[in-house]
Amino acid sequence: MFNLKPKEDKFYTMFLDAAQNVNEAAVTLRKSLDSLSNKQEDVAKIEELEHKGDRLVSVVTKELNEAFITPIDREDIYVLIKQMDDILDLINSTAHRFVMFNIDESTEEAKLLADMVVECAVNILELMSELHLLSSKSNHIKERIININKIENDADALFRKTVGELFRNETNPLEVIKWKEIYQILENTIDKCEKIANLIEGVVIKNA
Repeated sequence: MFNLKPKEDKFYTMFLDAAQNVNEAAVTLRKSLDSLSNKQEDVAKIEELEHKGDRLVSVVTKELNEAFITPIDREDIYVLIKQMDDILDLINSTAHRFVMFNIDESTEEAKLLADMVVECAVNILELMSELHLLSSKSNHIKERIININKIENDADALFRKTVGELFRNETNPLEVIKWKEIYQILENTIDKCEKIANLIEGVVIKNA
């Protein structure tokens, strides 16, 4: 099943393109939080990456409709590319909140959550670069999955702690609303990364 022909290999190439998009968007968002004076430009860059992600979903869908053989299940291919696009959407939503809410300085907690998004993105990129090695014992797919699961658990704990402190210590209700929404989107982004890790784990089991 995994003696790849060019027509099969293109799906792995598109997975890698999508993962590189996610990684670039995550890094751009994280850098933006260190200096929000250029947030408009950073939003524009992330938006372009998000549009590229949309185009990739369309291309993969077209290729799936035309492909006679696929390297992994068709449904898994579609869900993988769509979930990576969903991560781009969430990163884009986060970046836009800093513009919409006119925020000029990030909290340390938002930076920590964004760091976790970057960590997840790096692991997803490595997963997608190794996905074609499913039948090999020399890859590190399992390790990447474990890494993402741990990051998600740590993000859950940080999110609960951060939001609890926000409601206890912030007296301005508008600030509470703004930051709760930003923290929630960042946490949702990391949750979506874990969904990709779980899906890859299922693909590994099916193709063991």
